[in-house]
Amino acid sequence: MTLRVESLEPSHDLSKFTCGNVQLDEWLRAHALLATGQGTRTYVVVDDDDAVVAYFAIAPHVVDRADTPKKLARGAPRQIPSILLAKLALSESLHGHGLGSELLVHALQTIVGAARTAGGKLVVVDAIDDAAVAFYVHHDFAPLPNRPDRLVIKMSTVAKALGADWP
Repeated sequence: MTLRVESLEPSHDLSKFTCGNVQLDEWLRAHALLATGQGTRTYVVVDDDDAVVAYFAIAPHVVDRADTPKKLARGAPRQIPSILLAKLALSESLHGHGLGSELLVHALQTIVGAARTAGGKLVVVDAIDDAAVAFYVHHDFAPLPNRPDRLVIKMSTVAKALGADWP
């Protein structure tokens, strides 16, 4: 099976996508195209049959310096420029094969590329549940002190892990 990542277009059939989380399924079907017009970018992963088997969405964001651990806040402005990994979902049929980690890597590569152009010190994610928190912690994201469902990682750390030049 060959998978390819594409920007979400109205021509993509989203009706059959199911990831095991109704909120993520419904957001893709009902809100993703509208969100694109509002500044969010959604990318879908399609298979050989053009079926959508995964997606992620990113958006510009800011984090208040006061909400971050001191080591992340050091030298940062009051509002730290960031990129939000707003959504990340993989079809239920592909769970358990390590593809969630591969999807995250691709999303992070996209984010680093965007940050090179637009700037950004942090990658931010709002985990939808405890399993998502564990997934992101496993990939070196750190929860914010007062909000354990919001996790961050430095853009420079991501770039280094990906072997990408930074900045």
